[in-house]
Amino acid sequence: MNGWGRTAAGKQRWRCGRCLKSGIRRRADNRRRSRRALFLSWVGGKGTVVDAAGGAGVSERTLRRWFSPFWKRPPHPTGRVRSRVLVVDAVTVVRREAVALVAGDPGTSGPVGWAFAARECRGAWSGFLSGLKRRGANPACVVSDGQKGLLKAVREVWPNTLTQRCVVHVHRQAMAWLTRNPKTDAGLRLRPVVSALLLVVTSAERDAWLDSFRSWEREHGDFLKERTSGESGWWYTHRRLRAVRSLLRNASPNLFRYVDDPSVPRTSNHVEGGLNSRIKELLRSHRGITKRQRLALVCWHLHCRRRGKTTRNVR
Repeated sequence: MNGWGRTAAGKQRWRCGRCLKSGIRRRADNRRRSRRALFLSWVGGKGTVVDAAGGAGVSERTLRRWFSPFWKRPPHPTGRVRSRVLVVDAVTVVRREAVALVAGDPGTSGPVGWAFAARECRGAWSGFLSGLKRRGANPACVVSDGQKGLLKAVREVWPNTLTQRCVVHVHRQAMAWLTRNPKTDAGLRLRPVVSALLLVVTSAERDAWLDSFRSWEREHGDFLKERTSGESGWWYTHRRLRAVRSLLRNASPNLFRYVDDPSVPRTSNHVEGGLNSRIKELLRSHRGITKRQRLALVCWHLHCRRRGKTTRNVR
C-alpha cells in the first residue's frame, strides 16, 4: 500500500500497487465504540431517533441499523457480589407484563444485579436472590420496602440475613391510612407517634418510640376491638386503625437495624430513588419502543451505573 493523497475530509488515502484500488483504513473497534457512545447518549436523553440521526449526519434508517446490535445484545450483570448490605426494589418496565428486580450497594450507590420477571412475587424474588448468591452474595442485611414475597425469599435464600424495613414506606402507608385529620381520639393520638418515626436516630430514641407505641396500644386496645353488626355478619369498626397497628407491630422488629449498624440505610432510596426513578424517566422519554427494547434500555442504563457512569456521559 502506498500513500495516495488525502480525502476531502483530510484522511490519508492508500493505493494498492497490484489491483490499483485506493481507500482509507477503517478501524472496526473505533466504529463500534463511537456507535455505542452515540446509542447511550440517545438512550440517556430525551431526543428522538430523528434528532440523533440529524446530529450524527446520517439518515434515520442508518441510525436504526447502527442501534440494532445494542437492542439485541444488552449487557448482563457479571462478577462477584461482595456487598455487606443490599438494597432491593422492583420497578415496572412493561405494565402488567414485566418488572425489573434491582439490587444495589448503598456504599457505591450503584447496582450489583438485576433481572426481569412477569410480576413481583416470592418465586421471582427467590430466583433473583439465588442468582446473586451464586455470584457470592451473602449480605448481613437486606433493605427493602417490605413486600411479602421478597421477605419470604430473603428468609429462604439467606436464612441468617437480617432485614431492614424502609422507614419511609412504613411512615407513608401509616399516614395514608390515618388520613390528615383522624376522626377518632385514638387516631389523633397515634398520628404524632407515626410522625416521630422519621426522627429516630439513637437507641434511646428507638426505645422511647417503642414505649410510646406500646402505651398507645394498651390505652386504646378495647377501642380497637369494637365491632359493627349488619345483615351479612360483623366486622371491626375501626379497620383502618387496626391496619396501622398491625403495620407498625409487624414492622417494628426490623425497623431499627440502622440504629445499631450505621452501615445499614434506613430507607430503600438508594435503589428506588437513585436507580428506579431514573429508569421510569427514561422509559417515559422513549415511550413507543418495543417491549424487548424497554428491557434492553434498563440493562444498558444499569450497566452504565454499575461502572460508575451514566448514560448521559458515556464515552
